[in-house]
Amino acid sequence: MIFLPRGVSVRQKVNPARINIPEAMEKLRVGTFTGYLRFDAPQGCGVIIFETGKLVSAFFVDSDGKQRLIAYDAISKIFEISILGDASLNIYKLTPQLALEIHSLLHGKYIYKEQDLKLIDVRALLNKISAENLTGCLRVYTDERSALIFYDEGHALGFFHDGSAELQTTADLSSSVARLPGAKVDLLSTGNAGMVLADLMASADLGPIWQRLRKSLLQERSQREEAAIRTKEEELEDRRQQLLTKMKTIAGKYVGKFGVAQVEKAFANISSELRKSEVNAYFVSMERLAQLVAKPEKIALMIDEMKRDFN
Repeated sequence: MIFLPRGVSVRQKVNPARINIPEAMEKLRVGTFTGYLRFDAPQGCGVIIFETGKLVSAFFVDSDGKQRLIAYDAISKIFEISILGDASLNIYKLTPQLALEIHSLLHGKYIYKEQDLKLIDVRALLNKISAENLTGCLRVYTDERSALIFYDEGHALGFFHDGSAELQTTADLSSSVARLPGAKVDLLSTGNAGMVLADLMASADLGPIWQRLRKSLLQERSQREEAAIRTKEEELEDRRQQLLTKMKTIAGKYVGKFGVAQVEKAFANISSELRKSEVNAYFVSMERLAQLVAKPEKIALMIDEMKRDFN
């Protein structure tokens, strides 16, 4: 999970499997977009950051928080979860300064992580940030909401909270997040947010990466589906054979070898799906054939026992 406030919303809850992500990112590049794309999926969460049309950062963390990928590795993983169809894409607009601050945060080093806010001496923590001239970020968050306070050499630069596209000078929403049940705190040291970052789209053509992954993943999905169908068919046929054995045993008990032979003939018309019409026709046939060698009472007992096994 990547805990970030939502900037100014551009698109919400888009299924990225339905779009060509590299083409969409090229449009953002041409439009000199600044902000971030967030991809949430059961496998994990990915963030792609644009700064005035340049794709300057990509970050992915898996659902366990153990696997962390950056740059092209992160982009490939984001492409993968998008193609698989389980992801949800949200796009948020930011200012260039805030976009670079988010990049620094994602690559920051934890000083404190997942600390229960109720157990933290907030005043002492703020004094520590000031005394140590920390450049970094204080994150206050719950599962649903987040607020960030950025620092430069111990001095607060501003606040980032839901719905804002730039650093704010007030912290009202930050305070409200802090009051929410289960609120936690992270403190991270970061690098220089003013650094010049390379454009990852200028360094590599993402289209072929997307196409290769798409072809490979769709082939794997097709193979899995075919294997699942074969397995299901085998299971159904096994069930059919087990029923056939039971029917022959029951027929042998009531009408002898003649009944066993007639079961084999009548059962040949029953598919592995055991369709109702096929089963009904089987019982009609067995009842008619058994009349040649057995009394009605015995036939009725045989049919009743067979039906119990079918059910």
